[in-house]
Amino acid sequence: MEAPAVKFKKRGAKAAPRKIAPPPPESDSDASSGSDAEGEDGRVVKRRKTNGSALKASTADQNTNTTIEGTTTYEANRSAVIEASSDATRQSNWYDETADEALSSKNLLGSSRLSTKPQTFIEKNPDAPNRKVGPQKSSTNVRTITVTDYTPDVCKDYKQTGFCGFGDNCKFLHAREDYAAGWKLDKEWEMSTKGKKPGGTIVASANRDEKEKDDDGVDYALLEKIPFACIICKQPYKSPIITKCGHYFCEACALKRYRKDPTCAACNAKTYGVFNGAKNLQKLLDKKQKYEDKKKAEKEAAEKEAAEKEEEDGD
Repeated sequence: MEAPAVKFKKRGAKAAPRKIAPPPPESDSDASSGSDAEGEDGRVVKRRKTNGSALKASTADQNTNTTIEGTTTYEANRSAVIEASSDATRQSNWYDETADEALSSKNLLGSSRLSTKPQTFIEKNPDAPNRKVGPQKSSTNVRTITVTDYTPDVCKDYKQTGFCGFGDNCKFLHAREDYAAGWKLDKEWEMSTKGKKPGGTIVASANRDEKEKDDDGVDYALLEKIPFACIICKQPYKSPIITKCGHYFCEACALKRYRKDPTCAACNAKTYGVFNGAKNLQKLLDKKQKYEDKKKAEKEAAEKEAAEKEEEDGD
């Protein structure tokens, strides 16, 4: 077996080192500055500071002249006499002759003596006429009016039909009587009570739960709650009907309302389309009319009796 051939590579010659250009001679400007500069071969050479220190402990070097040439220097006149100046508190009446009187306590606070007329600081118009009595001119930005309503706020529905959907919550008066002036009411009261001993008022009774009824056993309170006219059309009943909730209407009015709104016109309860004929309504209305006529007749009889008594006493 042959031995392997070994080869050795010859080392090459070393490259000549590049020569460094010598630094330029130092100068005062170069020594004090740390800026860069270019050499002869164009390379940038960093200069190093050779003198000066970062910290100066002496104050003699800092006392340099900071004045700028060409500026004006202002200095105080130390020999001048200082005079009093009140420009900060000068007022508009500074040069007036009576300035001291205007600022006196008498003019500002007034006299200490009591005066009958109250003092006012509001200046009056000297051109205005001097009015002591009569109407005075009021301010132009305030106007007041007074409205007197002599008509009572009566519920129209209750006066026309005897029924109101708001019930006791209605803000208008539920009354159907004819109104009289106060003097007339007082005169009628004097006529009715003249020569009579005022009776007492019953505040409790053993049969207080018993309600006033007619011969047929019909409750008068129930009669007063029945409207004497249809509350929808405000006219007398025509073919009256009664709903499940116990309210009376005209048949045509109830059916016309049911097409738009299926609730009761009096209490807004659901009717479910059930309308029964009210055959006894006319009888109830007749009884109600008789009851009202009876009360009216009794009232007229009492007034007539009081008038006759007054005539007898006058004779």
